[in-house]
Amino acid sequence: MERVKKGHLVINGIGSSNGGSFEDVLVNGVGTINGNIECEHLESSGKGHFKGNIVSESIKVNGTASFGGAISGEKIDIEGSVKIKKNVQVHLLKVSGNSTFGESVRGESINIEGRISITENCDAEQFHARGPIKIGGELNGESILIEPYGNCSIGEIGGQSISVKQSARLSHWLKPFFTNTLSVNSIEGDEIELESTIAKMVRGKNIKIGKKCEIDLVEYSDTFEVDNDADVKEYRKV
Repeated sequence: MERVKKGHLVINGIGSSNGGSFEDVLVNGVGTINGNIECEHLESSGKGHFKGNIVSESIKVNGTASFGGAISGEKIDIEGSVKIKKNVQVHLLKVSGNSTFGESVRGESINIEGRISITENCDAEQFHARGPIKIGGELNGESILIEPYGNCSIGEIGGQSISVKQSARLSHWLKPFFTNTLSVNSIEGDEIELESTIAKMVRGKNIKIGKKCEIDLVEYSDTFEVDNDADVKEYRKV
């Protein structure tokens, strides 16, 4: 059932629409939007399929949703499982669950609790991820905090403050049974503090290599510390 009234698009149960410009877009149940959407607020509860580009002030997903086009707006809040095929540009991105991005993601603040996969690059002023993470290209940001679960991978990381550490939420007696590692080609920043990281090269101003790290080369300009439970093959001051 579809109702369009006073600039609102509402799909309850099973329904579809060709898209358009609206104040609010609400999908409750199983809904398909075949065209582009411009709106102030979009909310999908249940199973939503959005095939076009979306420009929205705020987007909220509860359940599962797929987006075939690019997304731009102020805020995206995801609770559940989401696949987005094209680029995403947003001020605030919050994910609780499982999200897959087919191209690049750009935002001011990105907060991830769960599994995330980004095929290309990710740019954010503040980036915090806790869970399984995979970024095929570069991760760039002013402040980056990663708490990896499982075998995580990122092509390259660049930023002012970069921290990779084991999550305090994982019970102490469970930690020996889980492999939580971040693999990355290169890390470059001003302040770098790493745990459970495998990297070919780490370059920065002040660098601290913590436990369970395997680093081929460290280049530092000011200070360098290494834990006894870390393996650094080569390091030099530059």
